[in-house]
Amino acid sequence: MKRSERHHLKENAFAVAMANLGGQLSDWGRGLAIGIAIGIGFLVLYGAYGWWTDRASGQAGALLADALVVADAPVVPPPPPTPPPAVDADGEESAPPPPFVQPPGTYPSLEAKMNEALPRLLEAANAYPSTQAGITARYRAAAALANIGRQDEAATHYRQVIDQDAGVYARMAALGLADVELARGSAGAAIELLESASAADAAAELPLDGVLMRLAIAYDRAGRTSDARSTYQRVLDEFPASPYLGSAERELEALSTDG
Repeated sequence: MKRSERHHLKENAFAVAMANLGGQLSDWGRGLAIGIAIGIGFLVLYGAYGWWTDRASGQAGALLADALVVADAPVVPPPPPTPPPAVDADGEESAPPPPFVQPPGTYPSLEAKMNEALPRLLEAANAYPSTQAGITARYRAAAALANIGRQDEAATHYRQVIDQDAGVYARMAALGLADVELARGSAGAAIELLESASAADAAAELPLDGVLMRLAIAYDRAGRTSDARSTYQRVLDEFPASPYLGSAERELEALSTDG
């Protein structure tokens, strides 16, 4: 082969190699560009999600705060009816007392207060159900419903809190639901909830003496007197400084007398 032909072949090989390298670089460039685009898109989505989450949390918190202004307002009932004005020796009537005026920011009864607070609490709970403020609002709504005797509705919202939360509000909702079950005469359902609430993992987040008092009451109502006695005794033995100590002593004495 002539020298000129060998030189020509080398040039062609070099050209082919450079062309292949250029194609690879072009492919790498496209891949890099795609990767950068995906990364930017992810960051945009992450930022948008964070912005939406912060915005939702802020709005839920504002709705909850507005509801709690009502839910935590004091109750100032009107005074009882005044007796007829007294008549003095001269036959003149004493001046009647001034009419009662409800103090601003107060409510005449618990029911009146809760009836106004409930729509606000449920608005926050339903608008932002997965936020902490929304869960808190639903728990407070359930407690409000229980306080005014609407036990079936309270049970529904307590169960929703248990389903939506994995923390202390779920534990507290289980206690609230147990109280509702007791009020509805379902001692067995209450016992199941309270036995779970008195387990070690749950008791770390709840006042165990209070849970045990509820459990003892549920045992008593279910006719399990022996279990009720032993549970009251646990309160006495394990919690000597408990605010429930006096109640536990009285209930235990009553059960011993009845037994």
